[in-house]
Amino acid sequence: MLLVLPDTQKSIPQFQADSANSQQQAHAFVAPQAEAANTQAAASAVVGTAIGAAVGALLGSGYFYNGYSAAWGAATGLLVGSSIGTGESQVSSYGLQQRYDIAFVQSMYQLGNQVPGQAAARRPVRAVCANAMS
Repeated sequence: MLLVLPDTQKSIPQFQADSANSQQQAHAFVAPQAEAANTQAAASAVVGTAIGAAVGALLGSGYFYNGYSAAWGAATGLLVGSSIGTGESQVSSYGLQQRYDIAFVQSMYQLGNQVPGQAAARRPVRAVCANAMS
């Protein structure tokens, strides 16, 4: 969960505009990675399903009723292969969500909003000349 607060001198509409802008930037940042992850997840599910169904059919074909056993083995392999592909997709989605969150928070911080746990950005203080004080 992310918490970003408006700067004390920002209105709610300004904060909402910053949020919308930061969401667009974060989405643009992870969009190519999300597309690649979706493609990989689909390919992984298809390959896992095909391999699982083939192995299940081979393992199920040597028992009582060859046709039923092969079908049962293929169905079991299909489910196992699909679940493996789905698991890989969930892991990839979690990493993408973390990258999106980081990009969003960085953008909001750069726009002057407050991120709890981070020191507020301060303007550099001008050095005072020792001779000017005497």
